[in-house]
Amino acid sequence: MTPPTAPRSTTALAVEESVRQCIAGGTWRSYSGPNLERLADWFRSTLGPSHVRFCSSGTLGVELALRSLHLRSDDEVLLCGYDYPGNFRAVEDIGARVALCNPSPALRWSLDIDVLEQSVAPETKAIIVSHLHGELAPMQRIVPWARQRGIAVIEDACQAMGAMLHGRPVGGWGDLAVFSFGGSKLVSAGRGGAVLTSNALLAQRLTRFCEKGNDAFAMSELQAAAIVPQCERLAADHRTRARSAQQLFQVLSRFQWLRLPRIEEMDAEAAYYKLGMLCDFGAIDAERERILLKWKERALQVGEGFPGFANRSRKRYRSIDSIELSGIVAASTIVIHHAHLLDPFTGEVSVTCIIEAFEELDKEFQA
Repeated sequence: MTPPTAPRSTTALAVEESVRQCIAGGTWRSYSGPNLERLADWFRSTLGPSHVRFCSSGTLGVELALRSLHLRSDDEVLLCGYDYPGNFRAVEDIGARVALCNPSPALRWSLDIDVLEQSVAPETKAIIVSHLHGELAPMQRIVPWARQRGIAVIEDACQAMGAMLHGRPVGGWGDLAVFSFGGSKLVSAGRGGAVLTSNALLAQRLTRFCEKGNDAFAMSELQAAAIVPQCERLAADHRTRARSAQQLFQVLSRFQWLRLPRIEEMDAEAAYYKLGMLCDFGAIDAERERILLKWKERALQVGEGFPGFANRSRKRYRSIDSIELSGIVAASTIVIHHAHLLDPFTGEVSVTCIIEAFEELDKEFQA
């Protein structure tokens, strides 16, 4: 007997139809086409940027954003000691200097002006601000602070597509914003990215760097065909994930050894890509690797987050003091993949199973 297939979401069906039409119409081989134009229009109407540049990945998008700033070898880019590893490498790749600071103690994985004020230097010309693990960096404080000092803000929104902060979409705050359509993202075509800006000079520099006879870092029309219907349904999927996250938080907030994202305190609507939490493993005498392995054997999509930069050579960056807190955050983070939050539409293990796993862990160490 053939086992029943998992139910397919309306989003998946819409992607299939959009790609089919792209192939049938012959535009899938084009350097440009109607789907890329529709996607650019969606970003302009949703986030408001004047210029949208598509590229091959969000990782490359951060590098392109940095290159548009024309930074010199003695200029610094400030970023959080807990961040996506590619952002550190992007600063090195353009020939600028990395400066690091710890995440704000009042938050979880984000920068705020308390740590930025302590870490900024005359050489600081840009900041990369990442929204990670369901937490949104307080852009309403960071952006005015940076502009007063002539510091450019690159908003890494690769994990936060569809999120809102103080009534404005995430990705619409900085001088430049970067999005990713990588394989596991909320909106995905396996690969792809976008760089957004309303600064005409920065947009011109992006074009000049990318155009090398053709667009050297292009995202294809076929990828755009897969992305467009996901964008058009993003708000509905976002609401489903938010309901599941709230269900999860109501239970997990009881556990004193967990610290959850601080969303309700921020006048924000998070977009949960890899929903994060900090676990005090010492308090429950547990090892993260063993716990995650046990949960993965039960088909739970869980992980460790990013390794952070606390163990990198001090020769590669400047910091005013130890970034030990970044290492503690990295060692304490657990992330849950967003597929669980869309149950039952994806056929994945439900959020209920996630709750049961945490409850069992709590009982194990209360015994």
